[in-house]
Amino acid sequence: MRGNVAIPVLIVLHTASGVAVEINTEAITHLRNPEPSNPSFTVKGVNCMVNLSDGKFVTVQETCREVRSIMDNSKR
Repeated sequence: MRGNVAIPVLIVLHTASGVAVEINTEAITHLRNPEPSNPSFTVKGVNCMVNLSDGKFVTVQETCREVRSIMDNSKR
């Protein structure tokens, strides 16, 4: 008997320092564009904040539009 197996989809994004990070797309709750008043965006090279279901976040070089595109393409 065959059942459905959930396989996590990981995408690769890059921190401001260029380090590659793998993120499970199922853990992403929302994406935040840069806001001048948010200290997380004061680091040069940060273009998007990726919020995760565990309450943590990752700031990345990719824009939120690029992250969304990567997520959409990974589902295919």
